[in-house]
Amino acid sequence: MNKEDFESLKRAMGEVKAYQEGARDGYVTHEPVDVKALRKRTGLTQKAFADRFHLPARTLQEWEQQRRLPDAPARALLALIQKDADTIAKMLADHG
Repeated sequence: MNKEDFESLKRAMGEVKAYQEGARDGYVTHEPVDVKALRKRTGLTQKAFADRFHLPARTLQEWEQQRRLPDAPARALLALIQKDADTIAKMLADHG
C-alpha cells in the first residue's frame, strides 16, 4: 500500500467514525420497509397484494422473508402504498 492509498483509507475511516457518532450530513440512509406488516395492514393475502399493486408474487415473498430488499423504485411505490393504498391501487388499475 502506498502513502496515497493509506491516506485515502485513513480519511474513509474518519468518515465512518463521524457517521457512527451522528454526523449524517451528506449521507442517505434508507430505512428498511416492513413489507409484511404493510401488506397485513391492507388485509390482503400475498397474491392479492401482488395482483393489486402489479408486483410479482415471488418478489413480494422474497421481500417479506428478507431474502431480497426492495430497490429504490419499489421503496417509492411501497411508501405511496403505505400513505394511501386505495388511491395507488386505483391509479394502477386505471393505467395498468
